[in-house]
Amino acid sequence: MSLKLWVANSLDAGAVVKVVDATLLGIEEDHDFVSKRECLSSVMRLAVACSADSPEERVNMQVALATLKKIKIKFLKDVRGGVESSRIRIL
Repeated sequence: MSLKLWVANSLDAGAVVKVVDATLLGIEEDHDFVSKRECLSSVMRLAVACSADSPEERVNMQVALATLKKIKIKFLKDVRGGVESSRIRIL
């Protein structure tokens, strides 16, 4: 099984905690655990889409960038209550 397939299968099973380093998520009791899990799941799904075998099947970079921006905005909204922090910059 390839790394890409393992990640895709883990994401389909809702097991992003198996894919990413546990220190990125923290513990389940953290107030932002669910937001971090959803954000990392979205980033990993995009990564799988960007790494399709065929170039025609891959997400183009404009779509990838727009998706990353949406993920960032949603994460900041969830974690900071809608106030976007200038300290956190994904892009």
